[in-house]
Amino acid sequence: MLPQKRPLTPGRVAREAFGGLTAREREVAALIAQGKINREIAEMLVVSERTIESHVSSIMFKLGVHSRRQIRAWAVEKGLPTQL
Repeated sequence: MLPQKRPLTPGRVAREAFGGLTAREREVAALIAQGKINREIAEMLVVSERTIESHVSSIMFKLGVHSRRQIRAWAVEKGLPTQL
């Protein structure tokens, strides 16, 4: 008997479509694409700047990129909201 796959939840579908990024990481990526710096993103999302640094590191790891510019290019390619 084949193992049953878990049903695809909307969150799981979104993570698979967006390189494994969580909803919060996608939100941070979109704000990076808008040109926001970590401090601004932290203030907007009401979290610490260190939390944003962790999100940025996780985004870079999951996407296999090394710069915020590459995150922006990925966000534009995926159609994340990049307009202010």
